[in-house]
Amino acid sequence: MDENVEAFWAKFEKETGEKVLARTMGQYFATPKDRGDWGLLVLSPTGIRFRKTPGENWFASLFKASSPSVTVGSEEDIFIPYASIAKISNPPRKFLDFLFGTPFLAIIISFAKNGEDQEARFAVDPKGDFYAKLEVFTKTT
Repeated sequence: MDENVEAFWAKFEKETGEKVLARTMGQYFATPKDRGDWGLLVLSPTGIRFRKTPGENWFASLFKASSPSVTVGSEEDIFIPYASIAKISNPPRKFLDFLFGTPFLAIIISFAKNGEDQEARFAVDPKGDFYAKLEVFTKTT
């Protein structure tokens, strides 16, 4: 493994205080109509974490103004403890999703936060074992 990659994950574990058990690229959708933010989805011993990655997609960068963009301060991770997860579901894909939608696996995590039921929508790379591990961790806690 590349030294920079190892250093990144060592720093990540130090920042979060938890070991990384599984990781993948993914998207977080604030609403069902949202275009989504790209980032890292990480499984730890206590929950699932999404950390938005800074930057733009390649298409947006084609139309970027020549002036430098204002950097946004670091955002907090989205963290969902396994103990608060009530259900994980896969929304059905519509016909045009196969042509125009993301090739990633869409998941909805229903959980409780501060006594309120909430949902978080993610898209996960289906080629890896991240989703299978997520299901295992939520059943064992």
